[in-house]
Amino acid sequence: MNRAIIVLIIIFVLFSGCVASNQNTPDIVGTNLTETPKIVETPHIQTSPDAKNESFPAQTTVNQSPLKRSDLLIDRISLDMTNFSDRKWSDLYQADELDCSRMSTYFWGYLRSNYHVAPKIIVSYQRQHAWLALKVSDVGNSSKYRHWNLKGIDYYYLEATIPKVVVDDNERFLINGQPYTSAEFYDATIYVFDSPSDANDFHADYSVLGGFNQEFVLKKDDLDKIQKFLK
Repeated sequence: MNRAIIVLIIIFVLFSGCVASNQNTPDIVGTNLTETPKIVETPHIQTSPDAKNESFPAQTTVNQSPLKRSDLLIDRISLDMTNFSDRKWSDLYQADELDCSRMSTYFWGYLRSNYHVAPKIIVSYQRQHAWLALKVSDVGNSSKYRHWNLKGIDYYYLEATIPKVVVDDNERFLINGQPYTSAEFYDATIYVFDSPSDANDFHADYSVLGGFNQEFVLKKDDLDKIQKFLK
C-alpha cells in the first residue's frame, strides 16, 4: 500500500461530523485569512462521469419576492439564496432532514439549471462540512463577497445549509464548540470536486469505510422533502 493511500485512510478514520461519524477532530489550522486555503490533490477517478453529463432531476425555482435588480450574476444568485433562507430552508438542516452534502448536491444542480454555471463541490474534513464554490469569472467580480483563491483562480463560496454567498463579517458562531467568523470557518484544508459523483466516487474508492456516511446523492425521499418545501 503506497504512502498516499495510507495517509488518506488515516484522514478518513480521524475526521467526523457532517461528513463522518467519529467524534475526534484534528487541530484547527489555516485560519490566517491572508493565506490561500490548502487544497488536497485528488487522484483521477476512472468511474466518475463527466460533470456536464451528470444526471440530475429538473430544478424548480423558489417563489421569489420582488428583488432589487443587479447586473452581476453573483448578486442575483445571492438574492435567490436569500429567498431560500427567508423561507426557512435551514430548518431542513436543523431538523436533520437534509445534511450539508445533500443540500450542496441540490444547489449544485439548481445553479447549473437556473444560472448555467458550473459550481465546484467543496469537502473539508477539517471542518466536517461541505459547501459550493463559484468561479468569480463566471458570475461577476464583486467586492461584496469574500474571494477564495484556489490554484490561482478566484472563487466565491456558497453555503448550502443556510443559503448564502459567504462574506467577510465579524459575527461569530459555534461549530463543535469552537467559535468562528464566516471567513475563519471556510479557511480550511479542502477537497475540490467537479460534481457530486466525483465526490462520491473518491470516497468510495479511497476510504476503508466504503465512503463517508453523508452521500452526495439525492434520493426520492430527499427530493420529496425539497418539493414539499418549494410548494
